[in-house]
Amino acid sequence: MAGRSRLGKLGCAALLAVCGTILALVLAEIVVRIFVPQVLLHDPDAFIPDPTLGARLKPGFDDRVVTSEFASTWSINEDGHRGPRVGPKDAAVTRIVALGDSFTFGYGVEEEQAWPRRLEAILGEGGAGGRAEVVNLGVGGYGTWEETRYLEEQRARLAPALALVAFYVGNDPQDNRRWYPPVPVFAEGDTPAGDAGADRVERLKRWLSARLHLYNLIASRGDELLVRTGLRRLVYPFEIDVLRSPPPESVEAAWEATGAAFTMLTHMQQSGLAIRVVLVPMRHQVDDAFWKRLTTQYESLAGASAVRALDRNRPQRIVEDLLLAAKIESFDLLPGLRQEARNSPEPLYWSRDQHWTPAGHAAAARLIAARLRSEGLVISKESPPAKP
Repeated sequence: MAGRSRLGKLGCAALLAVCGTILALVLAEIVVRIFVPQVLLHDPDAFIPDPTLGARLKPGFDDRVVTSEFASTWSINEDGHRGPRVGPKDAAVTRIVALGDSFTFGYGVEEEQAWPRRLEAILGEGGAGGRAEVVNLGVGGYGTWEETRYLEEQRARLAPALALVAFYVGNDPQDNRRWYPPVPVFAEGDTPAGDAGADRVERLKRWLSARLHLYNLIASRGDELLVRTGLRRLVYPFEIDVLRSPPPESVEAAWEATGAAFTMLTHMQQSGLAIRVVLVPMRHQVDDAFWKRLTTQYESLAGASAVRALDRNRPQRIVEDLLLAAKIESFDLLPGLRQEARNSPEPLYWSRDQHWTPAGHAAAARLIAARLRSEGLVISKESPPAKP
């Protein structure tokens, strides 16, 4: 009986402790909401399942995406992509389609700030207005496999003269591996473009970030402390692994899948469509200060020899070799963005999210426009007529 009594007292004490903790958290949440309200995460599900692409943007979707760093509107037109609907092609206009992942879609910026619309504006400045039209077909989470299939699907309707396929070296190889062999492999219930790679812990974090001010306050204040103590890494593991020499087996497999995806893209080019692959670099490849910070942390975690095994330019060389084998021309944004980052008063990448800021999109658009004009792929006062 005495044992049962002690257990009963311990149970009551534990219950009181739990209730007290819950009450304290509720009161803390109320205080934070009143005196130091936080920006709650709002990352709506703009995707619908698709048997061919895994997922696609939901036609007619319109909502705001809000994070602690930015807020932007997602307006998906009735044709299923960001930006205005596209009508019949004007024979006097060079129509360009821009494909890619969230960097092309413009995650973190408004539609008119994303590089496809910026590119269109820049190209229009150089000639008799409206000589070039850029259609944004970017979809967050897509890799080269999905982008090529999407291009095949949209080509007849849009009749583009040129396809710009943006390749983000930080995760596109990994995305391509997911589709190689070209059959989608996703966990049941996943929306590949909307929630690719998010495990249960990450989903719980998103759920809390969307609802609790106290959680966001603690997360934002504690984030930098975790980084400083090495308890949180500055980038995803693949974004480091892709720089390692020799590479891990997982990275080699990702490059193999990417080579196969480029071969698929070659078939589109052989059918008469001009294609250029634009290489999008990671933040730590562009930002010298961030690179130093990252390697310092990596050295503390893995040792000096591991840092010496990192090659900051390695992914671009591999992609260029794969594209050369596939006979597809490429344009590497890395050198130009490095120079822009050293001269720009504004950051080109968001600090935590690490997508491009409006300044990053503007810089990319300027570099791409200069390249297109130098090749004569668009008509402008500064460039010769387009090549046959």
